[in-house]
Amino acid sequence: MFKKLLCVLSVIVIPVITTDLNAQVDPGTENLTHSWNFNDGTANDYVGGANGTLMGSAEIFEGSLLTASSGSWLGLPADIIAINTYSEVTIETWFLPFLNANTGYTMLVCFGNTLNNLGVNYYFFGPARGDNKSRAAISCGVETSSPWTGETGVDGPELDDGELHHMVSTLNATDITLYLDGALQASTPLDTNNSIAEISTAYAYLAKSNYNGDSTWMGEVHEFNIYDKALSAEEVLFLFNKGENTSDVEREAKTLPGEYRLLQNFPNPFNSTTNIFFELSRSSKVNLKVYDLYGREIITLINGIKSAGQHKVQYNATNLSSGVYIYRMVTDNKVLTRKMMLLK
Repeated sequence: MFKKLLCVLSVIVIPVITTDLNAQVDPGTENLTHSWNFNDGTANDYVGGANGTLMGSAEIFEGSLLTASSGSWLGLPADIIAINTYSEVTIETWFLPFLNANTGYTMLVCFGNTLNNLGVNYYFFGPARGDNKSRAAISCGVETSSPWTGETGVDGPELDDGELHHMVSTLNATDITLYLDGALQASTPLDTNNSIAEISTAYAYLAKSNYNGDSTWMGEVHEFNIYDKALSAEEVLFLFNKGENTSDVEREAKTLPGEYRLLQNFPNPFNSTTNIFFELSRSSKVNLKVYDLYGREIITLINGIKSAGQHKVQYNATNLSSGVYIYRMVTDNKVLTRKMMLLK
């Protein structure tokens, strides 16, 4: 009789425990202190007023931050964010890396300072690095020739595959964590030299490292959020399953360009295949062609009516030899031209 009772209890209790373990918790917006989703075509922070500044050839394209060439990133006002005043913090982003574009050491999000071209007193995460990992780390109080030796960090698999991903790191008084696509990768106790209060408010970047010798990260940042709370695993999973803040349809409706623009192709230089981006403030006839440096036409990529908004066309130059080429867009009232380099 006793054994039967235990079996009955296990049938009743176990499903309840399993449900609790898999529960997802909505963190809401109470602890959301800053948010950049680029849906209005700007780099403005719609929660905390820490508006960003586009650097290099960084663009807001199709409701995302586009960093498609070296030396392009988004600068954020670190003094307004004041991450060192938080008792605990979560940084979260949705991003899409360009396929195999980030082969060196890169940071997708970085807070900190730079001394002698090296990062000091910083907190960062990056999905792709020269050691083929993703990583979140903090290093404070190590102003030497190798400040990375003072890092407390957590690693995960490298994400440089041309696919959309969700990345989260939390930091509190005792631990740093890393989540990728809703799954906890690791949680590591902080070394004594590392704390939120010691993170410098000199700089804050998206797509740039505070190590000046590092490469800028290349891809699309769809959304970046900061919370003044270390979100739980259940809350992170909720955010991942919830998906991005805004649908593609809503984003497109909010981001009609104010002018005609022809953007730099990516990758550039390229080997065989590249993407050409352009924007139209209204529906227009578009003629997009590629020429060599002697002005000889090579190919017509587009010749027809295109709707207002952002557009991307892929160009395959397999049949061409290495060199510099011109791509030119002619619309109803503009002629725009840029150069691209093919390297085989």
